[in-house]
Amino acid sequence: MNEDRLVCTFFTKIGACRHGEKCSRKHLKPAVLCTILIPNFYVSPSTDKEGGVEDFFDNFYMDVFVRLAEFGEITGMVVCENANYHLNGNVYVRYKNAESAQRAVIELNQCWFNGRPVHCELSPVENFSDANCRAYDNKSCSREYCNFMHTRRPSGKLKGLLYKAQQKSLVEEKLERVKKMVMEGTTDLKKDPLAPAPTSASTLLESMLN
Repeated sequence: MNEDRLVCTFFTKIGACRHGEKCSRKHLKPAVLCTILIPNFYVSPSTDKEGGVEDFFDNFYMDVFVRLAEFGEITGMVVCENANYHLNGNVYVRYKNAESAQRAVIELNQCWFNGRPVHCELSPVENFSDANCRAYDNKSCSREYCNFMHTRRPSGKLKGLLYKAQQKSLVEEKLERVKKMVMEGTTDLKKDPLAPAPTSASTLLESMLN
């Protein structure tokens, strides 16, 4: 028997499978995971107000991004609006490193959102582009229960502004570290395993902004 047939390719690529735990194929997860999944997290509101759903989603996207950025640098975030339950409302967030993802899972599983407990788990999804339904983006997906991500995107420049704000915040954090080290008279960063050991404050600043 071909061993590749024993692996659920949908779970590997999408991070969710319509068969769930009853799937006859293996749901494998790599040892190191940088992506988290919050299943069925986004619930679209019922409203006839013009722009109401769009405004609601933009606020949801911003609130979630800002909250999850507290655990580490975000490199990608996707919200699904598929009709099928195993994908509907799923929020996927990819971090720059696995430590941030693990920290997010631990913290979020102790939180509540809109009166519901949050369930968060690590996900094997590595490439959102591969998991995305291109036909849906082109408004041509004819599958009622498509098993690829039907991504809902924020309006206008919101997404770009959030990532720009995140980068600014990261730079400010680095500057605060520099200021603290300079005030403490620290010129040797061997105590900091995340940085080299420059010989002056100027080279220290340059290294931390790179």
